[in-house]
Amino acid sequence: MLETYKYKIDFSNVENYRDIHKTIKEALDFPDYYGENLDALWDCLTDQLLSGTTYIEILSLTQIEKFDGYDKKIIDIFTMVKHAYEGEFADRFLVTVVREDGTREEIK
Repeated sequence: MLETYKYKIDFSNVENYRDIHKTIKEALDFPDYYGENLDALWDCLTDQLLSGTTYIEILSLTQIEKFDGYDKKIIDIFTMVKHAYEGEFADRFLVTVVREDGTREEIK
C-alpha cells in the first residue's frame, strides 16, 4: 500500500541559503543525511515519489527569490520531479504555491 504525504513549506523566516534547506528538510521530514543542496532535494523527493503520493504547499516563496532566484530553482526541481519517469507519477506528486494574496498555483 502506498503512503500519502502532506506537507507545508513556509519560507517566511528564511534569512540565508542554509535556512532555505533547513526549512525544506524540517518541513518535508527529510532524513539527517539530506545534503542541503538541490541535488539532495531531487534525491529525497524522488524517494518519496516512489513510495507514495505527496502533497506539498509552498508558502512565502517570494522570500527566497532574493537568493539568486532560488525560488525558480526550487520550483524547477519540483517540476522535474513531477514529470520524472515520463510522467508516470505526475498525478501522485502535487505541489501548490500559495501566494501572499492567497491565490494558489499548482506546479504543472
